[in-house]
Order: sequence, then structure tokens, then C-alpha cells
Amino acid sequence: KFEKECDRSLLVRRLYLDLTGLPPTPKESAEFLADKSRDAYERLVDKLLASPRYGEHWGRLWLDAVRYSDSNGFDWDEFRPRAWRFRDYVVRSFNSDKSFDQFIREQLAGDEMLDGPPKSAADQDRLIATGYLRLGPHDNSAAGFNEQDRSRAELLADLTETTSSAFLGLTMGCCRCHDHKYDPLSQADHFRLRAFFEPVKFADDLPLDLAPEQEAIRRKNQVFDEKIKKVETEREALVAPVKERLRAERLAKLTPPEAELIKLPKEKRVAETQKQIEAIEKKLEPDNKEVNAALTPEQTAARDGFTKQIDEIKKQKDTYTLGLLMTDAEGKPPVTKILLQGNHKDPRAVVQPGFISVLNPNPATIRTPPNPKTTGRRLTLAEWIASPKNPLTARVFVNRVWQSHFGQGLVATPNDLGLAGARPTHPELLDWLANKFVHDGWSVKKLHRLMVTSATYRQASSSYDLRNTIEGQRVKSGVAQVDFKSQLATPDASNSLLARQSLRRLSAEQLRDSLLAVSGTLLDCNGGPPVWPELSPEILQANPAFLDDNEAKTKGWYPSAATNQNVRSFYLIQKRSVRVPFMETFDLPENSASCPRRNESIVAPQALTLMNGAQAVAAARALAERVKREAGADTLTQVDRAIALAFQRAPGVAERDACVKFLQERNLTELCRVLLNANEFIYVD
Repeated sequence: KFEKECDRSLLVRRLYLDLTGLPPTPKESAEFLADKSRDAYERLVDKLLASPRYGEHWGRLWLDAVRYSDSNGFDWDEFRPRAWRFRDYVVRSFNSDKSFDQFIREQLAGDEMLDGPPKSAADQDRLIATGYLRLGPHDNSAAGFNEQDRSRAELLADLTETTSSAFLGLTMGCCRCHDHKYDPLSQADHFRLRAFFEPVKFADDLPLDLAPEQEAIRRKNQVFDEKIKKVETEREALVAPVKERLRAERLAKLTPPEAELIKLPKEKRVAETQKQIEAIEKKLEPDNKEVNAALTPEQTAARDGFTKQIDEIKKQKDTYTLGLLMTDAEGKPPVTKILLQGNHKDPRAVVQPGFISVLNPNPATIRTPPNPKTTGRRLTLAEWIASPKNPLTARVFVNRVWQSHFGQGLVATPNDLGLAGARPTHPELLDWLANKFVHDGWSVKKLHRLMVTSATYRQASSSYDLRNTIEGQRVKSGVAQVDFKSQLATPDASNSLLARQSLRRLSAEQLRDSLLAVSGTLLDCNGGPPVWPELSPEILQANPAFLDDNEAKTKGWYPSAATNQNVRSFYLIQKRSVRVPFMETFDLPENSASCPRRNESIVAPQALTLMNGAQAVAAARALAERVKREAGADTLTQVDRAIALAFQRAPGVAERDACVKFLQERNLTELCRVLLNANEFIYVD
């Protein structure tokens, strides 16, 4: 049936780009077109869902929703060298078709699901998944301005609002300061949800190594720690006489009352005198700078020798594998209070952890987690969100996937399924898909397969099909008096009736990756630290953070080797303060908050970038060189190969003649440049 609805060459390109984010090769397209078996399309769908490239493409959808970034944001925008572990976890989860409910639990409470160090790769992934809790913006300079309370309040607000938007499709940001103006959500609901996150703390020192590996590292390092302790004792013995001399000199300068206080035995010291004595003791102790200044040259050389020994021993120690993680702080969790108008300096009524009041007004019953060091609060929240009985979770994710395949969700506001959001165009379909998703074990791949094998997905994007559809309805119904002309006179411009497929521009990642793929310069990458592309001097000099780098080199921009930069866009560095210019031009979203939907703008800088930008010009040159290698010197063969690589089809007669004529006046590189600027290359038809 789909052969009547959509040209097969267009369909195979659409399917590849939708499931893997990359266009098919001419060979892959030709193999599908040559396969006349009844299940050829279904087998191709299964092949693409099994491709490692699938997880890279669909992982990007989720990273948009959970505001992934490789940097902190704010003024310093420091690089997060371990954030990529979460990015790669998302790829593994999609490629393995991890059930979405488990995917939810791991991100919200993966650490609470373990009863000790990880024992398997699955346990490691549960810990890495808590990177979700760390992805939001973080002001690392807050402590320098005594604004830790403000930073903490922003962290908890971000977790509450992102979790509500990404998982539940609710705009809880409105409730931070007041009751929601449209939805039945109170300000108390915001803080009831926030209370689930109240105990969290950074866990950058939590090892990811498997339990036996951690034990081996501990045993090995214990030997080196004993050596270090021995050398430190010798170093301390060297400087101890100097410290004692400096202390004695200061002791002699104390006032008589201070001298009497310092001599008091411990049993006679009361609270007030104890504080005074501690202040005197602090004044007596010389700091390292003073001690170093008092050392003789021989003592200084000996001390430096000990320090060098310690540094050499430390280099021999094994290090643990660490990530960007979170867990619960030990002890009783802090009390959660409603903040008047969201002001962290004005706390009011106490609230307990709880779900949305309109669904359940009672405090949540906190379950006991397998991890005895955590509170169980986040696991309780995760179980509620991932429950088949939750009316929101499955619908929100199904709607996101539908949006990616059809250009617009069944609800056009993916992060807001409330009363202020758009009405569902097909509410019964949304309900059916959500129920089917849960019934199929929350399998994301089955959900994709269901959508892309549908007749709706396989329609052509041409509006001509609407006339054919209506005419077919008329013939089938046998009702000759129905006024179909009136329907055609008011076409469904937004395609909300799904009478055709939507024409969609490639995303920023798809466009850059397609340029690299068709030109033969795309590099394989299996994860790991992000790749840093080159930036122009104008951008580098305009960013204050780049000009104010630190010893750890977390503020600057450090391009990767030129030979390693042509990886998929998914693996490029994602900074908050500076986005790669090519990607930003084609609507790469701002990543400080959950992105519900990519913009799809058509502006002049995009045309100029594809015509004259360094990335596009380099791709045209590389494509021309590839055509020469694969097609030889014959002009007709070159034209056929260039169009096959760019569009994954054979050229028409008029198209071939026009290209041959073009080559009589211009060169192959310029022809390739034209092809890469064509709408057929830039859009998914």
C-alpha cells in the first residue's frame, strides 16, 4: 500500500533519517528498492532499530528534554569532564530497548536501587543515570559570594520543574511562587514534589568501579597510603621544632590574662572560657607560610625532598572511575518549607513529600530502599511516575515520539499537557498509544515500529494526496452528494488531520551529520569525552569565561585534533554559554531548561551558512573528491554518482542534462555545493 502513498526512494530516506538521524547510502537505498518482498519495509525498520546509530539519534531527543549540558552555565560556565557518561548511558538505554519505566527509575533513583557497590554493568548504569539530577545549571561561584542557600534553592527548583516537564508534561515552574493559574496545581504541590529531592547531595567521589575492582584498588592504595604516612611523619618531625619555637615566641607575647587562661586545666574550662582559649590557641599556631619562612635553607631542601617523595608515591596509586552523580546526604533530611513567592529567604509552612494533590492529597508513604544509606524518597517518586496507573507519564513520552515522526505532537505542547497547553488533536489515539506502550512493556522500539509501519506515517507529504484521499472516501462511501470541494477549499494547513505526512527540515545534528556522511568524512565514534570543534577568534575573544581560565582548564575552549572533529554532532561539546555556530544557526536549542520541541526556522543566515560556511564548503569539496574516486572522469557518471550520494536516487533525464550543462561552465565542487543546498537534501520529504 505504501507504494501508492509515498515514493519508495523518499520513504527509505525518511525512515533512515527518522530512526538513525543519517541518510541511507546509495547502496542501502538501492537494496531496499530492489527488494519486492511483502515484508521488505518491516525488515528494514527492524534493521534500523537494531543499528547502534539509532540510540545516538533518539538519545538526542531525551537529552533535549532533560537539559543535558557538558558545562555548568552561569558566568564561569565550567566544563564538566564526566557529564558524557550520562550521555552514553542514554545511548545504551535506547539501543538495548531498556523499558522506559526502568529508564525513569534509574535517572531519578538509580543509587537507591543498589545495596552496595555496583556488581554488574547494569548496576554501574544505575549510578551513572543519577547524572540526570546533576544536569541543570549550577553556579559554582555562589560560595564566593556567600550565596549557597540561593544556589541550593535553585538546584531543587530546577529538579522539581524539569522532572515535572520532562516526565509528566506539567508546568510546575508556575507553582514555585503561586498557585497555578490554569491547572489544578497548588504552590504546595511544587514543594511537596521538591521534598522528594531535599536530601540530595553531589556524589562526585562515588566510585563506579565494580565491587571486586574497588576492593583491589583499596588494597593496592593502602600500601601506598602507609608509605605516604611514613614520609609525612618524617616531614612533620623536620618542621615540628620550628613550629614549637614560633609558638613559644608568641606565647611569650601573650597578655597576663591570656597566659592565665591558656594554663587552665580542661576540667575547669567552662563554655565561655573555652571559646576564649580556642581563640588564643588559634593565634598561637603559625601558618604554613610563616613556618616555611622560618626554615633554614637545609631544612627547606629536606622538606621539599619529602614533598617530592609524597608526590611520586601518589602517582603510583590507582584511581577510581568517577562520574557526575548524586545521592542522599547522611542523616535526617532537611525540612521542606513553602517559600513565599519562591523567595528562599522567606520560608513559611512545612510540607511533607507528596504527589499532585488533585490525584492524592495525602503525604507519600516513603518506601524503604535497597540502599541503606539513602532515604527512599526519590525511589518513591520514581515508582509513582513510572506506574502504569499514572495518567501522564506514558502519554507524555508517546506524544514526544509522535512529534518526532510527524513534525507535531498529538498535543502540540509536549511539556504542557495541562489546560494552558494545546488540546489533543486525536485524544482517543493518544490514549490508545499510551495504553499500548505500557501493555508492550514500555518498549520504545515497539512504539517506534508501531508508528513508522503505519499507513499514516507512509503517506506522501504532497497536498495532492489530500484530494486523492477525499476522492477515495467519496468513491468508497458511494455518496455522490457530499461537498468535498469545500473541504479542499480550506486545506488543513497545520496537517492536524494527518491526511498527509509533514515536510520537515533536518535538525541541526541531522544536517551537519548528513553533510559529513554524503561527503564520506563522517568518523565513527562510540562515546567517550566530547569532541571540541574549532571556534573563530571573534567568538573566543568575546567570551569572558574563555579569557578568565583556571588551572584546571575548565573555563577555556580546547579544540580537539582536526583529524578527530568530524564525529556525529551528538558527540560534540555542549556548552551553555557558547554553542557551535553552525548548530546554533539551525536551531540547536538553549540547554538551561527542558526543550519540548525544536524550532524550525527559515532565516537568511541558514542559506548563507550552507552556501559559504566553512563546514558546507569543506563538505562540497570532499563530496567532489569522493565522486571523482568512485565515478572516474566521465561527466555523466559523475553526475549520476553525485546525485545518488546526495539524494540516494538516480537523476531524472532533465535533471541529468541540467547538471551536465552546469559542468561545462563550472566545476564538480560547485555542482556538489549546489546539490548540498537543494531542498531535497535539507528536508525530510
